[in-house]
Amino acid sequence: MYYGYHIMVGLGTIFIGIMVLTSFLLWKGRLYKTKWLLWILMFMIPFPYIANTAGWYTAELGRQPWLVYNLMRMVDGVSPTVSSGNTLFTLLGFVGLYLLLGLLFLLLVLKIIRKGPEATKMALK
Repeated sequence: MYYGYHIMVGLGTIFIGIMVLTSFLLWKGRLYKTKWLLWILMFMIPFPYIANTAGWYTAELGRQPWLVYNLMRMVDGVSPTVSSGNTLFTLLGFVGLYLLLGLLFLLLVLKIIRKGPEATKMALK
């Protein structure tokens, strides 16, 4: 949980710094000429997902301190009204939704990459 929290906060801080720098260069009209920053932006694509997952781990593991420190038994922490079928249905629903969103994201990114930087520049003007 400790590392999940620090990964989430660290990446969030990096995102803020990069976006401040990017916004400044865009305002000055030099963003598209700053290749090193464009490379950084491209390589940052997977990091929001990593930060999101680390935050999710932090939230979910943070809810279980009674179980971790043996103040409560696992059998006492289970809800009697939620069946294993409900849990499986919810898990498969989330997996399917995230799979669909991930595929749509990849298709849209590939579509933008195929257009190239000139087409994107013209759209911004």
